[in-house]
Amino acid sequence: MIKQQRELIVAPRYAWLRRVALSLAFAIAAGLLVFIVARGISGALLFIEHQELVRSAATALRNGIEGLPTADLRAARLRAEQSAETHMRIGLALAFIVAAITAAGSYLWQEQRAVQNER
Repeated sequence: MIKQQRELIVAPRYAWLRRVALSLAFAIAAGLLVFIVARGISGALLFIEHQELVRSAATALRNGIEGLPTADLRAARLRAEQSAETHMRIGLALAFIVAAITAAGSYLWQEQRAVQNER
């Protein structure tokens, strides 16, 4: 009798923990997927933005020593690095937002299914 009462108390707790764990797993998977897609898109955008740096370097190499003062390679490189950091932050922010929404949504969906199964 005590064992049955104990099982009635422990079983819902384990079911709740399972729902939380599944929600976190879904959130991690969704966040990772969004981060990978965002990095792919930002990689293409960075490639386009880095063309300025490549053109400046090509001009400096083509003109030799005389072309170095006119080509501002350091500023172009700093702009490219700042752009890469901005793209990384945006990708991480999107991944965290999607992960949070997925965690909440999947948990609520699983809770709703659990309530329906109890009826």
